[in-house]
Amino acid sequence: MGTAADIVRQACQVIWTDGDVSRVAEFYADDFVADYPMTDWGHGLAGVAALARQVREDLPGYGERIEELIEAGDEVVVRLTITGTNPRTSQPVSFRDVTMLTVKNGRITRQRGLSDYLSLYVQLGVVELPAS
Repeated sequence: MGTAADIVRQACQVIWTDGDVSRVAEFYADDFVADYPMTDWGHGLAGVAALARQVREDLPGYGERIEELIEAGDEVVVRLTITGTNPRTSQPVSFRDVTMLTVKNGRITRQRGLSDYLSLYVQLGVVELPAS
């Protein structure tokens, strides 16, 4: 089964970077709940799988690299760099994310966090920063 940190590391690789949504139930609990501003995870395992597929469509080459991981019992905090490709320009994009996860009985039961969408949207050309 592994530690909470091991489960989170594996989920980041298998589900989010490799995009193997067939394995969602290995890492996430049936009653999984997420809390992210501006991101609809849906509900339970179906919601996780749907979001994992959607991010790969919206940001081709989507991947997550763990920069820092802190484990405190069943709680894990991860600072990630998320990368992909701008679908309109084919230019690489990257932004940061901080995620807090709860792991119980070998499955992620809760995930909440904040993503640096401003950096992403600037790179995608959706938002333009004022000249300084």
